[in-house]
Amino acid sequence: MSELIKLDLETADGRPLIHKFYRQSETAEGLLVVYPGNHYGVDGPLLYYPCELLRDRGWDTLAVSYGFQTAGKEPFEDGLDGLLAECRSAASVAFGARDYPRLGLVGKSLGAAVVAQLCANVPEFRQARAGYLTPALGTPFFDPLFLETKQPAYVAVGTADRFYSPEALESLRDRKAFELSLVEGADHSMNVSGDLGASTESVRQVVDSLMAFLQDGRESVLNRLD
Repeated sequence: MSELIKLDLETADGRPLIHKFYRQSETAEGLLVVYPGNHYGVDGPLLYYPCELLRDRGWDTLAVSYGFQTAGKEPFEDGLDGLLAECRSAASVAFGARDYPRLGLVGKSLGAAVVAQLCANVPEFRQARAGYLTPALGTPFFDPLFLETKQPAYVAVGTADRFYSPEALESLRDRKAFELSLVEGADHSMNVSGDLGASTESVRQVVDSLMAFLQDGRESVLNRLD
């Protein structure tokens, strides 16, 4: 049984910032922290279902909010430092709740870049397993930081995603081992245009692969979903 806990946190400019932190009433199997995209919230299916499923399996879950969104601003309007400080502070407060045997970090798009930043620079995240959903492949916003990370990594991207680049993906795979789900015909939200069944199947496949990655230590594999 889990309950919603209020975290006393603030945005970089001092406003109250609310996150969804569910804590198990007794010991927890692990902590999952999810970081949304700019236009893809924590209730989007790629982030909602991992939280729901792991919470049912005894994990605590923290769904992070961004201060720039509550202020109606663009992601980097006030710079990157404040955003990263908010994300690090939220996770640090959650860590203080109890000791966790496992830690999972999952980011969608913008959140994938946040996860890469945190994994590369925050010592508390050394033992994490990191999921990167629809990252901005081939950009200085993602690739260099991702290559700095040492944590086991899972990447999911669709071939119809505007950020999908076979060349960038191959370059990353040549330099770093990671698990990959490459979803044929899926866009930046893992939807397949005009096909509800294919869209829901794409989300299911990615969530299933992500869940397996977060819960065990499989060796790097390539899942070609077509």
